[in-house]
Amino acid sequence: MAFRVGLSLLLVLLSAGTLPAIGPDADARRIPSRIDNGVELLTITGWFANLYPWRYIPSESTVHPVPTLWTPNRFQSPLAMSEQSRLLDRYGSGADVLEYNVNPIYPDHNHWLSTYLTNGSRPFFLLYEHVNGTRYIPTDGPKNMDLAYNRGVFRGDIDFIVRNVVLPYRERYVTYNGRAVIYLWSTVQMEGDFASLLDEVRAKYPVMFIGSMNVMAIPGDPMNLRNLKALDGFMEYALVRENYMEMANAYREASAQWRLIMDRFEKETGRKYLFIPTFQAAFDDSKVVPARNNPRMYPRTRDDVIRHANMVKSYMGSTYNRLGPFVVFSEFYEGAAVIESECLPQTMDSPDRFVGCGTARLEILKQIFGR
Repeated sequence: MAFRVGLSLLLVLLSAGTLPAIGPDADARRIPSRIDNGVELLTITGWFANLYPWRYIPSESTVHPVPTLWTPNRFQSPLAMSEQSRLLDRYGSGADVLEYNVNPIYPDHNHWLSTYLTNGSRPFFLLYEHVNGTRYIPTDGPKNMDLAYNRGVFRGDIDFIVRNVVLPYRERYVTYNGRAVIYLWSTVQMEGDFASLLDEVRAKYPVMFIGSMNVMAIPGDPMNLRNLKALDGFMEYALVRENYMEMANAYREASAQWRLIMDRFEKETGRKYLFIPTFQAAFDDSKVVPARNNPRMYPRTRDDVIRHANMVKSYMGSTYNRLGPFVVFSEFYEGAAVIESECLPQTMDSPDRFVGCGTARLEILKQIFGR
């Protein structure tokens, strides 16, 4: 997720004392109090596919999509996006989660407009990129949400998302009790008083926030817990350990502990919280430049992946809601993408490493989580 390199444009903007105008005037169109004709989250069956608007760079990728789905060194085309959507339908995915950066120096909005929003039919919601390459201070990394400037950026970004994505495409946008679902992939990096800002924005816009909470490290900081309690639900983005089955077991155990924290939140607030599970097929960012030095994590066998998927499924309806799971579909740089991929010498299975090139990962998802 940290692959996209941020720029220092914010310093220039700050010196000018203004933010760039990226959306219509706040009063130009009335914002409804709820969205009654969206796709309600609890009606969706099948797994959630996390899609990316990034350029596919083979030299830095550990997953290599087949040519019909992505052309090397390019962004996906409208035709490739249509092929991806057909693939997702075929393998039982019920909704998409679009990686989306509001910062106008990135092409995300226009990219999704030309490839996905105007020529698709699948339900979707946004993964709001609020950490890397943003208009916040700093551009990359944790944000101090006590700063008036950063609070203004958050308000402006949500306003843009609601007016330019949610409302125009409301018949496909995923909602929960009439509120548009927005995913915050690394909520713990929103430091300071983020909770009151979430409350303020929810009072003005028909939105709800699902955030990742670093499930593998149970939080103890009071401010962090207060911010997490202000969310509406939880869903982890990345699961990493030295050993794949160690990861699967650790995630299951941590999820049970996190459910207890959510139960406490519910008693304190009187609100119900969603917990959407995450399924991960691997992790390998060893080709990213500059080097990150993270452990490479692959299952030893196909059975390990099936075992992990069944462990996740067994907790759906108790620890987790019966939703999803969330699955990385097309992020090639960290090795977890389940997209149909080329079987190259470096991506072939070996006696002690299951990569699952071709459609092997998708077949497991369809078998266990498909519609």
